[in-house]
Amino acid sequence: MRGTPVLAASLAALLLGSAARGETGVGSWLAQDGASGDWGGLRRRAEAAGLAVEGGYQTDLLRNLGGEAQGFAYAGTMEISLDFDLGKIAGLEGTSFFIAAYWASGDDLSATEIGNRIGVAQAFNGRTVGLAQMYLEQTLFEGRLAVALGRLSAGNDFATSDLYASYVSTGVNENPFAMAANLPSLTADPVAQWGVRAILRPSAQIRLAAGAYNTDPDVFKDGRHGVDFTLDPQDGVLAIAEAGYAWNQTASAAGLPGSVTLGGYYDSSDFDPVAEAGDGQDGNHGFYLLLDQMLYREGGSRQGVTPWVALTLAPDQQINPIPFSAAGGLVYRGLPPGRDDDLSALAVYHGRFSDELEGQNAETVIEANHRFQLTPWLYMTPDFQYVIRPDGRSDIDDAVVFGGEIGIAF
Repeated sequence: MRGTPVLAASLAALLLGSAARGETGVGSWLAQDGASGDWGGLRRRAEAAGLAVEGGYQTDLLRNLGGEAQGFAYAGTMEISLDFDLGKIAGLEGTSFFIAAYWASGDDLSATEIGNRIGVAQAFNGRTVGLAQMYLEQTLFEGRLAVALGRLSAGNDFATSDLYASYVSTGVNENPFAMAANLPSLTADPVAQWGVRAILRPSAQIRLAAGAYNTDPDVFKDGRHGVDFTLDPQDGVLAIAEAGYAWNQTASAAGLPGSVTLGGYYDSSDFDPVAEAGDGQDGNHGFYLLLDQMLYREGGSRQGVTPWVALTLAPDQQINPIPFSAAGGLVYRGLPPGRDDDLSALAVYHGRFSDELEGQNAETVIEANHRFQLTPWLYMTPDFQYVIRPDGRSDIDDAVVFGGEIGIAF
């Protein structure tokens, strides 16, 4: 795997060079939405009949200097999904069925070499093949209300933003890192739990969402493969809700777009103490605030710079290893001239550890990267991260992490 970045870079250069020369077939292939194309028209006909097939692959290839040890790690996740429009297929208007599967491979560089909490590779999801989300969804009131039931990933619908996908670290991709640290059963794609969620959009500006999910603590184990559907009476329930308000989102809006989201959760599970001398308890709760506001836009385009902030608070320090976290950054779309779809991203993630954890203060990570959108279906993101006080400990060296991410849409 050590030659993968060079191989990918060479492939991308070859493809782009071929397109620039106008070689027959290559240019049209690079311009299509997915690497696998339209399958001779079959894909287009399937969508017209009610079946959309999507797929993608992401890999993080990173090396660290510092931390507990030095090393290189590959992490990758491939996911394939089928989305059935049951209105077209069976006449059930507004009803759909979604199912996805994934293949995860590689190693977690944070766990094996660095020893820090804010994972440096968001593409790491274990080493397994498994079932991802699988749910029925019904839309009502002209699409204003969407209700889903089945195997769901809470992190796909709550405490997230499209901006967060610009990063390689797990600092905010997919959710603020402290939420996963404090809620062991909070799932994000591709891992799913039994659940139900509803999203209401009473207007173009307002979004209200609420959900309830099973809290099986073993759902992340590779050996479960996402197909152990057992509901243990001892499992708890994660209830989560958020309200969001977005402004100037249309192309014709005079002002710059932005949004704010406020959310909270309660998990009824049993929580162990974070320190040996502490007391565990039933139930845990917390809050989060997400904010973004574009500050500069290039003419009337979608290019420009958007700063963002994400804050989390989990007040009970007896059971929450990271009671407070703050993250902020900015994403600039189209910064280099002629690269309108490229993304330049900068972020700082900071997590303060519980006072119950002796010898652990706070961990901070600085990340900077640039995503080269080489084709509509291929991107490469050189990435740099600097980890300060890994795991909040002064006896672990700060770590410099460099490498990148490659993403392909099929």
